[in-house]
Amino acid sequence: MDMEKQLSQLKSGLSKMENKECKIYFLTQDTEGRAIASVNLNYQYVKYLNEGGYNAFILYEKKEYKGVGEWLPKEYSELPHASIESGELKVGPQDFVIIPELYGHVLEQIKDMPCTKMIFCQAYDYILETLQPGFSWVNYGITRCITTTESQKEYIKTLFPSIQSDVISPSFPEYFKTSKKPKTPLVAIHTRDPRNTMKIIKEFYLKNPQFKWITFRDMRNMSREEFAKHLSESCVSVWVDRISGFGTFPLESMLCNSPVIATLPMLKPDWFKQENALWVPDESKIVEVLGNYIKNWLEGNIPNQLYDEMEKTVSVFSEEKERESVLSYFKTLLDEKTEEFKNSINKLSPIGANA
Repeated sequence: MDMEKQLSQLKSGLSKMENKECKIYFLTQDTEGRAIASVNLNYQYVKYLNEGGYNAFILYEKKEYKGVGEWLPKEYSELPHASIESGELKVGPQDFVIIPELYGHVLEQIKDMPCTKMIFCQAYDYILETLQPGFSWVNYGITRCITTTESQKEYIKTLFPSIQSDVISPSFPEYFKTSKKPKTPLVAIHTRDPRNTMKIIKEFYLKNPQFKWITFRDMRNMSREEFAKHLSESCVSVWVDRISGFGTFPLESMLCNSPVIATLPMLKPDWFKQENALWVPDESKIVEVLGNYIKNWLEGNIPNQLYDEMEKTVSVFSEEKERESVLSYFKTLLDEKTEEFKNSINKLSPIGANA
């Protein structure tokens, strides 16, 4: 590219950034109608950015994309979308493409695109899933990463020391709240492996025949609002996810005033306290602890301290705080890139010219 053309491109990109016209794409998994927390967070960011005057898009791979209309409010389906397969991913040096940690294979496809490429890491266990042995994010021009916990940030640093990682804590919709009605004998259960859900339920009924009237609710495949409603009705939640990065489900349970029985993930959540849930050393103890809990709940013997610690734990998460963090983060990104463009323009401009 000759100098005059490069200068013209830089000036055009600078103008777009100053007017918030640069594009910010969030590559997003097609869940085919299934509710997934990481996808919800992508939509949340795109919503915040568009409300803040930025030009943000949900980006997906194929032409066909089912979207989130079945499990997120209508306003999310109406956000700007773009498809890679349809040729709608058109970027310049002023634009950004944010890629989930699971989509390492996409880095190869877009490594030569003239834009800033970043990682959005919500599930640390998938980081190496699609990377070639010996390859790192740096090989594809990645220099920055957003993640959701300090523990994930520290883990990323051990893998990619030169990557700058920043933490933005998620928030939860206001419909995750305590029900005005009394709790019911309903157990909300969520495990990463569906087989564990059925194993826990069957084992519980075998070992606790006196509680055969207790109902379990597998918390898969429902809208977010329906999900929150069932949590608010439940007297307790069961959570098994050893490779969780953030721990969305137990926090949602706490917001709904439903105590949590859970195994501790391998990467301890930032919000973990011994007193804010009923933590068990391994899955084999889940049914025993659940049986004791049901007995104590029926007798009104659940300690108030547990509910107090749950309330303290979730009090630090707010939508306004998340919104401010997202907008501040991307403002800083654009400010830094704007300065880079100005410096490049000054270097390329003829001496004495007003760039």
